[in-house]
Amino acid sequence: MAKRIALVYLVLGLSWITFSSWTLQKMGTILQLSIQQIFWLESWKGYAYVTVTAIVLYGFLHRLFTKRRNADKQFRRLFDDNPNPMWVFDAETLRFLAVNRAMLEEYGYSQEELLGMTIKDIRPAESIEALEKRLQEEIPSYSKSGIWCHRRKNGELFYVRIYSNTTEYNGRKCRLVMAFDISPIIHAEQENRILTNRLAKKERHLRSLIDSQTTFLIRIDTQGQHTFVNQAYCQKLDYRPESIIGQPFTQDTHPEDQKYFEDVITKCLRQPGQVQPLIIHKYNTAGEIRILEWEFVAIKTVNAKITELQGMGRDVTEEFKSVEKIKEYTQRINDILESITDGFYAIDKNWNFTYVNKEFERILHCKREEIMGNSLWDQFPELKSLKFYSEYQRAMTEQVKVQFEEYYPRFRKWFGVSAYPSVDGLTVYFQDITQEKLAQEKDFENTQNLNALINNPNALIWSVNRDYQLITANQPFLEQLALTTGRYLQKGDSVLYPNLNPEINAKWIALYERAFQGEIYTVEDQLITANKEVNYVEISFNPIRDRDGNITGTGCFSRDITETKRHQLKIQEQNEKLKEIAWIQSHKVRVPVANILGLIHAFNYKNLADPFNLEVLANLNIVTHDLDTIIRDIVNKTNEVEDNPHKSPNNKLMLGDRISTRIAP
Repeated sequence: MAKRIALVYLVLGLSWITFSSWTLQKMGTILQLSIQQIFWLESWKGYAYVTVTAIVLYGFLHRLFTKRRNADKQFRRLFDDNPNPMWVFDAETLRFLAVNRAMLEEYGYSQEELLGMTIKDIRPAESIEALEKRLQEEIPSYSKSGIWCHRRKNGELFYVRIYSNTTEYNGRKCRLVMAFDISPIIHAEQENRILTNRLAKKERHLRSLIDSQTTFLIRIDTQGQHTFVNQAYCQKLDYRPESIIGQPFTQDTHPEDQKYFEDVITKCLRQPGQVQPLIIHKYNTAGEIRILEWEFVAIKTVNAKITELQGMGRDVTEEFKSVEKIKEYTQRINDILESITDGFYAIDKNWNFTYVNKEFERILHCKREEIMGNSLWDQFPELKSLKFYSEYQRAMTEQVKVQFEEYYPRFRKWFGVSAYPSVDGLTVYFQDITQEKLAQEKDFENTQNLNALINNPNALIWSVNRDYQLITANQPFLEQLALTTGRYLQKGDSVLYPNLNPEINAKWIALYERAFQGEIYTVEDQLITANKEVNYVEISFNPIRDRDGNITGTGCFSRDITETKRHQLKIQEQNEKLKEIAWIQSHKVRVPVANILGLIHAFNYKNLADPFNLEVLANLNIVTHDLDTIIRDIVNKTNEVEDNPHKSPNNKLMLGDRISTRIAP
């Protein structure tokens, strides 16, 4: 339109200038007009052109703007009167620029409120992120933006389907949007989905109830063909539902049972509503025969017509087998009870015999046919004065198992008895334990004798396992350990205790480990008593082995060798003294003796008046005195050995210091 106006204006201007200039030139020539006249004519020509063109342009533009204004009003009416909400928003700021009346009614806002808001303000917070992602995408000019959740002024949420198009409004890039309220459709779809889910859930529940049944559920028509089967039936016989529907029920049925099934159908059709039982044999796909127990009943339709029969069944194969197994098991129990070496009998609540085995007959010298059905107390009246009566009564009354041992004077035997109560009476196992009792008495006597030997106060006996835990010990060992450490050990306690010197613990670990390696050996150890006296002990270690020869611990034996050790030390001390005396005799005595011998040889026996003899005699006197001193010293040392026969060596010894070790033979 602008190009057309400019082109018309250009053509008119050029035509006017050309035509008017030529006309004035001709008029000036013809009329011989002056320059001033021509100037005024040129001026009025311009005024006339401007006036005419202004009138023409005004009329043209007035008509054009009138059409445009009418078109804008028509578009505005289409926008404002549209029954669906419409709005225009700025593509950059997202602010509403124009909204129609339908939007005001639908969203509940006033026009002023909406024009101060953005398109984010009409959406719930949880959909803002999706809106922002959508705006970051490249949106085509025309777009079906899909279904969105919007929010009214009162906070109510509803669903709309959005259509938008790119447009320009007041010189800014905008998008024109139309929204269709589809909440009723969404709600209807949701309700339909809920109803569909409920229906499907009920259908699945009903199907699961049918399929979860361990019993069989089938339907057959009046011709005996399957119309419905549940999962349990198919699984038991290895059928596939789609392959069994329409097939006769007598398929894979034992031929002899087919006539029984036909009789059941006949009875169901004649007597609808009454349950007809049936037991048939069927083969599964593996060829195994299964025994099935059924109950069939006819089903009537609304018009009282029988079209199908419903059957409920179960696999009783194992039950039939169990009956046979029970019979076999009963016989086996009887065989076991007859073959066991224990005497066995059962009595009912009235104390009458219901069963006795052969061992019972042998031990008590009676026949079962003579006592079966008779009272226990009548057959053996002396039991009432023994422990049998009170224990049996307790077992029956309290319904608890009882075990006891009792001597039966009538048979001069000891019996070990175990009685087990039940709702039907009492079952009793008993053994002749006379020999065991005699052996126990012998063992007790032997144990007492052994304890008398083991608990010798002069010896400490104990054993430890590989974890340094006490296995057993005699009383002197426990008392000695309690006296020195303040601990009274029990079986399973560690023989290594933290309060002891770590070096001593390490020493004992090394001693035990030598035995754990299989070495049999003996060591001597020394102890300082409370009186600061030194005592000596000898400890023997002997590995303990199991049946397979594996070393599981070590046995230890300790005895006091103080007196023996002291005599040994005294002898050693005397030997040292004697060695010293011998050394004095062999070294110190030899010198003066040699000097005396030399002086004697130097003496002048031929000339006794020789002055040299005086010097020799003087020297001999000196040497003799030296020899006398040495002899006195020897005599004193000899007296020390003889005068202190019981003197203890003055050694400073610490608890647990080892003196010597020797390997046991």
